Amino acid sequence: MELQTINQSEVAVPPFIIANTVESNFYDLEFKHIIPVFAKDNEVAISHVDFITAVHEAVHQAFTGHTIELPEIRVSHPVHGRIPEARDKKPAELLPHEKTLYYERMMFTMRVSSITKKIGGKEVALTVGGVKSYHWDKLSGKRTLQEFKVFVGFQVFVCSNLCIDADGGVRLVKTDNLDIISKQTYAQLSGFNYHSFAEKLEELHHQKLSKEEFATFIGRVRMGYYNPSMDSKTWLGDQQMAKVVKGYYRDPDFRGDANGEISLWNLYNLMTRANQGSYIDTILDRSISALEMLSI
Repeated sequence: MELQTINQSEVAVPPFIIANTVESNFYDLEFKHIIPVFAKDNEVAISHVDFITAVHEAVHQAFTGHTIELPEIRVSHPVHGRIPEARDKKPAELLPHEKTLYYERMMFTMRVSSITKKIGGKEVALTVGGVKSYHWDKLSGKRTLQEFKVFVGFQVFVCSNLCIDADGGVRLVKTDNLDIISKQTYAQLSGFNYHSFAEKLEELHHQKLSKEEFATFIGRVRMGYYNPSMDSKTWLGDQQMAKVVKGYYRDPDFRGDANGEISLWNLYNLMTRANQGSYIDTILDRSISALEMLSI
């Protein structure tokens, strides 16, 4: 199935991740980027394009008849190279055709825009996506299984925040076979109860924190980041929690009300909005932990 057959929304939305990422597209990944290999046996790795295509096929199988938008793709950590004929040139002297490029890290989302809910007055759409980083693989050795992460959850239209649940929302796939990616993704999507997850998010809208409780929550999360028994890579840090506090006072969509109260839904969105500054390889874990933090 070709990606150009997917329906695409004409509504512009902000990126789902910022950090040090840049926007990319399927054409550039397929025709302008090289594909890394395993160094010891020169076996080709599964490319970003093949990963996206495998997930895309599973999404169409799982949600037949629904409107599925074109994937939004973000990449980071470029790996530059050059063709052999240009080995002696200075970087500034390289011509476009003498340069090679691929990105170590890639993340994409595709919204099932015909499956929507309204939570706390904000419309959300079912969203499927994937994360790939070649630094998870041992490219310096012989070909081995590669790691891919596939996720499903909801995306808030107004800000592109990703709402991901640990319970069936994320699957780690270790394989060297594209069919396995498609089959496991289909199984994941078929087993994901998005109605139940939407109800879980709706419950957050009806629970509120006072200004004092909000302050206590912020302090406990900041303490958790430095707790030696916690994994700081999956925890929102000081800078991100500072953005949450700023949003509590100033965010036009999710700030606290005139009495200083804030719903857990608004707080969750302030946290996932702050999480948009995370790197590609950590954003999913931190998105999951943001939801879990609300119960600490």
